Amino acid sequence: MATESIQPIRMTKYVSPQQEWKVIIAIYLYLAGMGAGSFMIGILIHWMGVALNPLPVPLIELFDVRLDLAKLPILWGPIMVSIGAPFLILDLGIKWRFMYACLNPRTSWVARGFIILSVFIVFGLLILAKSLWPFKWLNPESGLWLIPEGIAFVFAFATALYTGILLKATKSVPLWNTPLLPLLFLTSALSTGSMAIILSTLGTGLLSYHSGAMKVLMVGEQIFVVIEGIVLYLFLSRRYKASEQGRESVRLLMTGKLRYVFWQGIILLGFLFPIVLEWISKHYQSSALLFIAGLSLLTGGFFLRLGLIQAGIKDQIPMQRLVEFQYGLIKIPK
Repeated sequence: MATESIQPIRMTKYVSPQQEWKVIIAIYLYLAGMGAGSFMIGILIHWMGVALNPLPVPLIELFDVRLDLAKLPILWGPIMVSIGAPFLILDLGIKWRFMYACLNPRTSWVARGFIILSVFIVFGLLILAKSLWPFKWLNPESGLWLIPEGIAFVFAFATALYTGILLKATKSVPLWNTPLLPLLFLTSALSTGSMAIILSTLGTGLLSYHSGAMKVLMVGEQIFVVIEGIVLYLFLSRRYKASEQGRESVRLLMTGKLRYVFWQGIILLGFLFPIVLEWISKHYQSSALLFIAGLSLLTGGFFLRLGLIQAGIKDQIPMQRLVEFQYGLIKIPK
């Protein structure tokens, strides 16, 4: 009789998505990932000595200093990361929360990320500045520059991974708590970064549509997109089986309120449109279609991060789960 008077506990609270991390974090993750990915591709182009077409205006005057813009379209990644980093600071709060997080690298992934981003931005901008201001006293052709370039490349890779690790560190959200998330964000960073390099070099005329380097870039970008699609499938399928909250998160993405973000923003814009339009652009040798495909892929990369953030459902508190197990409101997993 006593148990009959107890009202069933509704599960709507713990299946509602988290509200702490919002669009501003998606912007940060997107800019940091794309910037890091584009720098990795750009530095590889630089190391391989790919012949770039001369720019219409390769040198400009600024305060009586001649700037060489030839490498800007392939090494601009640190600029995007520098633009994206303040979005994380704004979300944490400029006052004590941000300072506390950054002063605890042993326990805080925000602090570790702050170090990773700082090292990448400093060394990345150093490499970019060396390319823009080729002073003779800098000896820009010296092999010693391989050391800071290598450091920048390693920390660009770490930055792309960190965008996923930052979410994975939030263990209370089962959708994010998997090593597949950093891998997914890494492959997305490489695909969006590759496409960003393709658009910037094609738009400035550094690489022609028919050049061998452009064809290699396009093949590499398509491979990254395929790998990203495979990782996304594995990520969603395993999160669906991992826990109740993981299953609800996947349902929220695929059939719930976020289905338009998933099917139209992520799948259509991020995967199907780019693949189809790139194939058609190759057939008709159309740079315009390639630009549309590139813009579609870059938009899909943003929706990927936005969708995964908005679909994050927090795990149940232990006491609530205990009561629900006791009264048979949820089944004990086998």
